[in-house]
Amino acid sequence: MQLLNVSHLKKYFKDIKAVDDISFSIEKGEILGLLGPNGAGKSTTISMLSTLIKPDDGVITYKGKDIVKSPQAIQGSLGYVPQEIALYPNLTGRENLEFWGRAYGLKGNKLKKQIKKVSGIIGITDRLKDKVSQYSGGMQRRLNIGAALLHEPELIIMDEPTVGIDPQSRKHILDTVLELNKEGMTVIYTSHYMEEVEYICNKV
Repeated sequence: MQLLNVSHLKKYFKDIKAVDDISFSIEKGEILGLLGPNGAGKSTTISMLSTLIKPDDGVITYKGKDIVKSPQAIQGSLGYVPQEIALYPNLTGRENLEFWGRAYGLKGNKLKKQIKKVSGIIGITDRLKDKVSQYSGGMQRRLNIGAALLHEPELIIMDEPTVGIDPQSRKHILDTVLELNKEGMTVIYTSHYMEEVEYICNKV
């Protein structure tokens, strides 16, 4: 089943052609890699897919619905992992997950259950009581991913989630992506590392 379709997408910033007529589609259960050097337009493309910015031209449909005209068609089903760490350093890992869980509308036992599940997936259960400022770069990246998983999205978009971290944390994140995909999650993964997309993606 086709989940997302992108047709002739364009985005310009004054004279800069950030995204110039890109088209692709994603089937349910795929891992799609967007591969390219810095400045290629990867982040701008996924910002449009995530409804954060509007394209200048082109159509994006999610399950047949135009998300440029109706952003809510995708927002509840989407998990977004930004390139920047979107965490509060003075809060603990658990407090960060509680904050983002509530932002997704989770509360009570459902929120507790999801925090337990997600912290197990990303491998930081034993560090949830520590402040994020005490985490390594790799652990912060993992928690960043965890925050996007709390509401069990159908589609997750990851923008270069392994930038600037050690090889062990990088391997853990890549294996986590594969595990999430095995459980049925569809993934869009941007990177400028050829070996990463070769390791995890069905389509590039």
